[in-house]
Amino acid sequence: MTRARAPAKRSPAGRNIELGKIHMAATFLGLIQLGDDSAYRDMLWSVARVRSAKDLDNAGREKVLQYLRNSGWVDSKPFVRGQGPKPQVQLIRKLWAALGAAGHLDSPTEPALRAFVKKQSTPYHPQKIGYDAPELLPPRVAQRVIEHLKHWCRRTKTVLDQ
Repeated sequence: MTRARAPAKRSPAGRNIELGKIHMAATFLGLIQLGDDSAYRDMLWSVARVRSAKDLDNAGREKVLQYLRNSGWVDSKPFVRGQGPKPQVQLIRKLWAALGAAGHLDSPTEPALRAFVKKQSTPYHPQKIGYDAPELLPPRVAQRVIEHLKHWCRRTKTVLDQ
């Protein structure tokens, strides 16, 4: 006699990952502002009829995530140890090194690169504080930093090593 299987439940870790994605996406889209999350709670109510993400079931979490994706949030793939840096991060570092080798930087060090990235990414950060490192940049912001560095290279006639 065969028994019917119960539907597979997601692990608590999977639930926590999905809740984390919901909060990151809401922050990225500006639904969560410092001290004010009313827009976020209104979105949860209109999409899934809950006021808190902790009250979402599996289907509700997927529905909210899909809504956030449709609103412009891009769900990035998780970083896998050993995978190496993203191509955009590699290009940022390559452009920075070329500018440093050509003598166009006061300090071609890692802290100087981080300060540059933070300053360039501040207008695109949800709380306007900037991202602390190239590895933390969302793809669309990383592309803006790359374009700024390319423009700097063209302006100074800096040649990139191939």
